[in-house]
Amino acid sequence: MALQHPGVNEGGYDRNDDRFQYDMKAPLLDAGIANIFQVDENMISIVENLPTGFRLNNGTTVYGPLLIVNNEAFTLKIPPPKPNASGKVVNPIFILDPKALEVFNVVTPKPELVIVGGGANISLLAPESRKYLTSVGIKVELSSTRYASSTFNTLCEEGRNVALLALPAGVDA
Repeated sequence: MALQHPGVNEGGYDRNDDRFQYDMKAPLLDAGIANIFQVDENMISIVENLPTGFRLNNGTTVYGPLLIVNNEAFTLKIPPPKPNASGKVVNPIFILDPKALEVFNVVTPKPELVIVGGGANISLLAPESRKYLTSVGIKVELSSTRYASSTFNTLCEEGRNVALLALPAGVDA
């Protein structure tokens, strides 16, 4: 049995019915309408994830870990991945000292979300660092750096106040 759209006679709707047409003669309302495709030219975004850093839309190349908050980019002094006592290589995000995030004590407004890019793979954030961020009212999202950068760019274009904390895409720990 073939599926069909119900017609007017079968109790459906008629696409040509005037009730479903916009009234083009109605006065336009000034309701603060904004172009959702208009992007702030000065907004910092990630143009390219490099194995050892990031290329930003302003032409700057940042090497090493990156923090972008309130349209400001910072490099972070995070040690590279190294083996723990059992010989397993530990991602620096997993051992990140909460003191490295104290910039969130002074930024205004605080971002609603920090997107954490763990390099080539998803990495857990150090429990103390996650606890610190949630204590100051910031949510945390974990992903690989490539996805974190893309999510950050998209949310910023939507006008959301988010931050990015990311290791270079080449970090594989």
